[in-house]
Amino acid sequence: MTVREPSPVPARLPVSPCLLTLSAPTVDLLERATDDFADRLDAMGDAGFARLPAVPAAPAEPGAVRRAVLADSPRNAARWLRKRDVRRVFTGGRFDGASRVYLFSGVGDQYPGLGAGLYRCLPAFREELDRCLRVLADEHGLDLHPVLFPPGPPEGCGSSGPADAFDRHTAPQEIHRTVVAQPLLFALQYSLARALTGLGAGPAALAGYSVGEYTAACLAGVFPVEHALRLVTGRARLVDELPLGAMLAVAAEPRALDGPLEGLLPGPLSLAALNGPQQTVLSGPVEAVQAALLRLIGAGLPCQRLATAHAYHSTMTGALTAPLEELLNTVPLAPPSIPLLSNVTGTWLRDEEATSPAFWARQLSRTLRFSDELAEIWRLPNPLLIELGPGQALSRLALGHPDRLANALASVVQTLPGRLESRTEWELLLTAAGRLWAAGAAVDWAALTEDLSTTTEEHG
Repeated sequence: MTVREPSPVPARLPVSPCLLTLSAPTVDLLERATDDFADRLDAMGDAGFARLPAVPAAPAEPGAVRRAVLADSPRNAARWLRKRDVRRVFTGGRFDGASRVYLFSGVGDQYPGLGAGLYRCLPAFREELDRCLRVLADEHGLDLHPVLFPPGPPEGCGSSGPADAFDRHTAPQEIHRTVVAQPLLFALQYSLARALTGLGAGPAALAGYSVGEYTAACLAGVFPVEHALRLVTGRARLVDELPLGAMLAVAAEPRALDGPLEGLLPGPLSLAALNGPQQTVLSGPVEAVQAALLRLIGAGLPCQRLATAHAYHSTMTGALTAPLEELLNTVPLAPPSIPLLSNVTGTWLRDEEATSPAFWARQLSRTLRFSDELAEIWRLPNPLLIELGPGQALSRLALGHPDRLANALASVVQTLPGRLESRTEWELLLTAAGRLWAAGAAVDWAALTEDLSTTTEEHG
């Protein structure tokens, strides 16, 4: 039995952070190796830390217990390892792998410069995103470069300080327009998913929230990426032509709304989403949503208007069912090659549903049953949820779901920073890689560190 020599990933970066990995056949041996390595780090100094090998000397053996730590200096690495700081130290159980589930968020949390750090540092992401941007510009007349890469210095690999050099707090209105936001989010999420899959952390299952389900379906092989871009762009343009609407999140189950919202639900308001046992979203005309807000506050029920100009998953979007089906009839549809959850049914998508234009056309107006989808996910063996989108909105819903408590090994991984976070995109990517590796993924470290020293052309 051996303990794998701790190794950093990568050391080629000009500045921190750095990911260090350890593995051992047993928990006791891993604990001993962790403390020994912490002692070595204390004695190493910054110069020795920078000279450590760029990739792990050998892969972890099957069934080994794995541990990774994200560090910005040998002193901090030693301190975090000794404390087993769960924010920086990621430890996997004794199993050969997790059921990785990709979660694709809907729009609402995007901001200028989103993805710019990964574009600079991760060649696989850059290649896929360039491909999507070319299709959107050449075939759909939609140039997203000024929105994704506004003027200003982009985030560099491993840079310290704010998560990126763009101002996340004053996002221009353009990035929140439906016709821009939905294709933009699809392109980013699809490109990141392809990059993660190429690194050796592909999904065992897929789920998406609202328009995010189109990204999940594309990754599952239901429609090719060029057709998916056409669908998402066409869908967004149809939604943009609708009258203004609004949505309201309520911390209550639907039955608790019957009294306060009598005459409004059902009626002008629709039940848009069930995000959890006590997480309901309403949707409808602005006036009806405002009236509901006042009634619910009066009844002592916590609620909050959502940042949207349209009433998704309501009778208002029901008007788009026919033109959406017409658009979908022009797209080749195939059964999913990876298990895929459905917003409409809340369970696994059947082949006959995946290949039905009418089924996909109804998705925009039906109640989104995300709570049921989470229940299905938490029934998987050793589920590891990977949120592909800015922030942690879906991760929070997943961790707060009651069925998560029945699965001790369940966990979530964030891949892109939210608007208010201080971590860089590169730091989050290394964190995600460390957590995925600790959970059994065969991460391709060489692909992760490929070509980091080259300078890429920036968009302005």
